[in-house]
Amino acid sequence: MTYKDKHKELEELSHSDVAEVRRKADSWLIGIGLQETAGLRVSEFLLDLAIRNSKGEISDDEVSRLIKEHYPNSPMRDTLSHHPLDGGYEIIPPDSPKIKEIEEYSRKLRPGLYQSRDDNA
Repeated sequence: MTYKDKHKELEELSHSDVAEVRRKADSWLIGIGLQETAGLRVSEFLLDLAIRNSKGEISDDEVSRLIKEHYPNSPMRDTLSHHPLDGGYEIIPPDSPKIKEIEEYSRKLRPGLYQSRDDNA
């Protein structure tokens, strides 16, 4: 299965009739989308974990354990207390072109989220 196919499967899970599956897939897609907005691409390993976790095949704790095993030399969240990116969020001004870029990407990914907003406009 290609990366694109895996991403599509995760998107399909975000439309599941099962609320918990939909919630988890949406959460994963948001995180992946933020990475893509930054010009990054998550690994196929992480995408596989996202699908398995969304389907309920593995727990959140199992995801954490597998990530720690797969990336043993990566600094983990509990050791990042002095990392410059820990809690250092970028505040995007409302007139920034980034806002439009993020919204366009979000609309493409999840058009249903914007439907009621658009209907009331």
